[in-house]
Amino acid sequence: MSKKVLLIVISLGLVATYLGLIGNSRWGDSIPPDISLEQPFELVGPTTPLVVKIQDNGTGLRDVSIRIIHNLETFVLAEQDFPSDGWLSVAGGKEHEFVFDTIPYASPDLPRRQGQAQLIVTARDYSWRNLFEGNGQRIEKDFTPQFTPPRLEILSLPARIVQGGSGVVRYRVIPEVPTHGVTIGDAFFPGFPAPDKAGMFAFVAFPYNAPRNTPVRIVADDGSGNHALLDVNFRVKPQFFRTRPIKISDKFIQRTVPAILAQTPEFTSKNDLLQDFLQVNDQLRKINNQTITDLTKQSRPELLWKGAFRQLSGSQVQASFADHREYMYKGKVVDTQDHLGFDLAVTKHYPVEASNHGFVLFAGYLGIYGNTVIVDHGYGLLSLYAHLSSIDVNVGDAITIGQPLGKSGTTGLAGGDHLHFSLILHGEQVNPTEWWDPFWVKTRIKDKLGLPSLIKASEIEPEPDPLSDQLGPEPAPVP
Repeated sequence: MSKKVLLIVISLGLVATYLGLIGNSRWGDSIPPDISLEQPFELVGPTTPLVVKIQDNGTGLRDVSIRIIHNLETFVLAEQDFPSDGWLSVAGGKEHEFVFDTIPYASPDLPRRQGQAQLIVTARDYSWRNLFEGNGQRIEKDFTPQFTPPRLEILSLPARIVQGGSGVVRYRVIPEVPTHGVTIGDAFFPGFPAPDKAGMFAFVAFPYNAPRNTPVRIVADDGSGNHALLDVNFRVKPQFFRTRPIKISDKFIQRTVPAILAQTPEFTSKNDLLQDFLQVNDQLRKINNQTITDLTKQSRPELLWKGAFRQLSGSQVQASFADHREYMYKGKVVDTQDHLGFDLAVTKHYPVEASNHGFVLFAGYLGIYGNTVIVDHGYGLLSLYAHLSSIDVNVGDAITIGQPLGKSGTTGLAGGDHLHFSLILHGEQVNPTEWWDPFWVKTRIKDKLGLPSLIKASEIEPEPDPLSDQLGPEPAPVP
């Protein structure tokens, strides 16, 4: 055999081998592309996303099509052909994955119509199966477009609410939706089924620093982008909060701030007493208050408290709710903060009692508040006990009214032994004096929720503390 003939035979052999590889790859690919919906697509509204993932691990994607059929009309969301390495390539297509992520009804090209609709997704690969048309895959998904917002009805509003005060709003949502509640400015107060099973209710707090004309709205969202709101007219009584100068000294800073920084690894000393105080009093305060707000999201959706809340027994008030404080250092105002809570004092290391029934949500060190216990009373209402010298409870403990939680102290940013007490409603600090008043609790909360018939006769309201209106000396520099 001549060399020329041998070369031809070898060449033909190589071609035959290569064609065999192509044929084996292309004919051997019998698995169609895989199509999956990455998110539910059943009840579909204006903001419902459509996420389609198409994969082909064999010869690669040739083309895909995504369409919606509604009232016999077809709307194309995506049609795409994918390149290949050529007819005689072993690999086939260059693309093996396609992800389509969109909000279909955000486009004006897709009309928002009621009635049943269908999603159709098709895909083919570069296999030589099916007369060289490739392996095909098709899914059909029936879905229900929903573009009607829920209907809202007001059942009752607080007779009056004060800046920094609380109340109850009763309303109805038709049909029931997963998200609803009341907004007051930027604050949101989620709603829950009412205890008497007549509609919904939300505990609300008018922020102490919000103008009286702040918009108040009942809102609802069905989770698909159908949103409803209803403006409500509150009678808001203005409150006037005191301004108090607070003198701070190097001695006070040296006694309090280094201990706080030692417990707060995200902050380091600036080697300057005043600068260390300012970062604790301002930056750390904001972080601590955000932690408290986040804890309200863990509140149980049930009423855990019974009757009026109790002020610390025998205590004197050293600082009141929303006092505006001007911090004086060497004769100059170096910072201003609002004191959101009550400072209550009796004697050193006095047993700190739970103000009502609930469960311990937090027990530990909390920045400017020092050793702190936070009790969940349900539906977003928390009570906070700060500056404790010791803590006698653990997270998850069931608490009864009057039960000792720890002892008063000077931990955190405290100028003397006392209890800092706060009530927080869905992240908003509220004036505790309302909740200490049995008459207010009955008329503004229980009666509004239809609770009298649901409260046992044995659950007697606690008597108000005769010392609750006593004012002590000017407050020491505390949160």
